[in-house]
Amino acid sequence: MTSEQLGRYVRGSRIAAGVVALALVGLRVGYEFGVTEARTPTWLAVTLLLAPVVLLSGAFVGFGIVLRPVMQPPPAALRVRGDAFVVPGSPIWSGRATMAWALLGTLFLESDPSAPVELRVTLNAVAVLLIGLAAVPLLRGPRIVVSPDGLTIRAGGRRRVRWDDLVQVPQRPLPLTVRSPKLALSIRRPGRHEPGWLLVPLELLAVEPVFLGSVVEHYVEHPDRRPAIGTEAEYARLTGAT
Repeated sequence: MTSEQLGRYVRGSRIAAGVVALALVGLRVGYEFGVTEARTPTWLAVTLLLAPVVLLSGAFVGFGIVLRPVMQPPPAALRVRGDAFVVPGSPIWSGRATMAWALLGTLFLESDPSAPVELRVTLNAVAVLLIGLAAVPLLRGPRIVVSPDGLTIRAGGRRRVRWDDLVQVPQRPLPLTVRSPKLALSIRRPGRHEPGWLLVPLELLAVEPVFLGSVVEHYVEHPDRRPAIGTEAEYARLTGAT
């Protein structure tokens, strides 16, 4: 798999997640503002009530099946940006987060005519805001940028780490509580002799953990190679591409 192929998966997942999110919102709006006890048949009301949950569950499963090939893509999927290498976010995580967040936002919709107008307006405004924020995982999702200056990490938080802040990973193992795949960075701590750990959750990223770890370790140990980061020649050397 190449970076272009991975990019197609990512774009397709964004479109699919956006379509599902809009459908979820449409179903919830239809139920909240269209269903009335006097005019709506019971079967239709129940269908509209349960449809979003069924749709979201199916989409979660579908994303896991269709996008399974890009959970941990091969090294060749690393994206070259010209001035850096970019590890993209997991399209599975981003898509699921967007769909779930959109549905969560609709829970604040309020159409009860007996409720005060100010309350209804406030709750519906909150719902619109939360639904709009559902696009954030797609537009500003997780990623790691590997540049000549260091690492820009946007996964489980945002952090900028310079190469000089990193040290070679010591031989002692990580704590046994670490179970899910993580990028373990051994980072200097001001005023302390022993370095500390910075653990980056890799389930949020579309990357093979061992490859990413070896790339970071390589540049920690070989400062002379850092200026070449982001070039096609360096990409070919790292990935074995010809």
